[in-house]
Amino acid sequence: MEIYDLSEQIRRCTACPLWKERTLAVPGEGNREAKIIFIAEAPRLEEDRQGLPFVGKSGIFLDKM
Repeated sequence: MEIYDLSEQIRRCTACPLWKERTLAVPGEGNREAKIIFIAEAPRLEEDRQGLPFVGKSGIFLDKM
């Protein structure tokens, strides 16, 4: 399965009621060969608005680290 296909499946998912309240799904992004990954508990306001992971307060914190 290609990354695009998985991202599209995540965006279209209605398996649980969370899809009713989101603006955009946040499937993730990054280097598939990375040796370290960060997994967030759930998207917050800014992530939901942009559809990208770690663009809000946690992203700012990670950038500073």
